[in-house]
Amino acid sequence: MRTFRSLGGNCEFGFVQRYCGVEPSGLLRFAYTPIDALVRGLGCGFEGFGVPGDLCIEETDTGAFYCRSERYNIWWNTMQLVGSVAPEVLLEREYGRAAHLRASFLAELAAGSHILVRTESQGETDADFARLSAALQAHGAAPLLRVKAVGAAWKPEPVRQVGPHRFEGSVRRFAIEEAWAVDFEPWVHLCDAAYAARHDLPASALAAAPVPSPITFRTRLRYHVGKSSAGGSTPGPPTQDSHTSFMKAVDPAAFEPARVYVFSAWVWIPVDCTATRIFAACGLRRLAWRDADLTVRERWQRVWAAGRFEPGEAPGAPVGLGMIGGRQGGFWSCRSVCHEGALPRPVEPPRIRPQPAPARWITRWFDREQTPRTASSASGDVAQP
Repeated sequence: MRTFRSLGGNCEFGFVQRYCGVEPSGLLRFAYTPIDALVRGLGCGFEGFGVPGDLCIEETDTGAFYCRSERYNIWWNTMQLVGSVAPEVLLEREYGRAAHLRASFLAELAAGSHILVRTESQGETDADFARLSAALQAHGAAPLLRVKAVGAAWKPEPVRQVGPHRFEGSVRRFAIEEAWAVDFEPWVHLCDAAYAARHDLPASALAAAPVPSPITFRTRLRYHVGKSSAGGSTPGPPTQDSHTSFMKAVDPAAFEPARVYVFSAWVWIPVDCTATRIFAACGLRRLAWRDADLTVRERWQRVWAAGRFEPGEAPGAPVGLGMIGGRQGGFWSCRSVCHEGALPRPVEPPRIRPQPAPARWITRWFDREQTPRTASSASGDVAQP
């Protein structure tokens, strides 16, 4: 992931790299860049970018400060919230960063050692990407990866070479309104395919590494239900916004701080479940995740979260499942597992079909779930990790 550089579009690919645990610098990593301005800037080596009078600080509707180049209409996220720093102080800092990042960007283009990523925005055509590729090749031999969103039909596949130093690949969807809400798995597969094509290598095994985990879970079939009231698990009217945790509190010191870990579980949502969110957690620094799709009922689906555990964090970092919903928000889970890696291992879904859960099976907190007696004969099917 360190060998990729974003060519703007929006901030999404910058978050993809962050969720993989790397933080490379880059002129356009967290930037919005119109393709015409990008081609024009490449044609003149971004002359005048970041010179006095070119940059200004803008407040956004989200309460963040963005910096804008008036000459090239490039916007980038300063990662500073309104009120956290004086705009004039931030502007001075951004001028210093702009000069450094411009020089680094041009040097990297000349070296041709990075794969350059550009997501396809509305209205951008094949001709636009051909112009962009030609502008890049004037600086060096770095390949351009054009990324398209293909919807639910996405599947892992090799990238396509469409010209000299030009590749195309796809993800399921783009994170447009909320660039941090990345559909992580397709991006990781795409980057691996692009790296393999560039270096003539086979695709990597992207699943979590088969190494012992500092934490283990019971893998049997279990039923979970939400709090019965906003105040806790005591009887009371159901509330739809109650948060219930089915997690283990772990000591971050048991984990390697430089590594990424992933927790995953299979969940089955009954038709009468009223939960508004079913999700996974893996530490306090969640990097990537997939929540349950609440439109999918009476079928197994996998939820997961990847995260890091930093030394010095307070003990009790959460790992496991969580739910937003009231007492009627019950769901089943099985095959809960935590391993090292940014993605869960590919495995087939469980074959057992859960039955409606009597009230005596309902449990609430942490790892106190009970295995239904009537499912015991089939639990061997779901007990294998």
